[in-house]
Amino acid sequence: MSVPWRLIAMAFGWRASFRLEGAHPRLVIHHRRFCDRFAGADAWKRAVLISIRAPGFINPTGRPKS
Repeated sequence: MSVPWRLIAMAFGWRASFRLEGAHPRLVIHHRRFCDRFAGADAWKRAVLISIRAPGFINPTGRPKS
């Protein structure tokens, strides 16, 4: 079963828009209160992780110190 990242992100207030890069539109996920914008295949997932404040999953170098 896959996690519905898009539905969860929309519940937290994230929205999608499109930006043209050359001749191709690119999906961009943004929030009014955050300055972060995400694009790419895992953009919805990264938006959810920012919303639930999960730094251990966002930081690729390791887990945060306890």
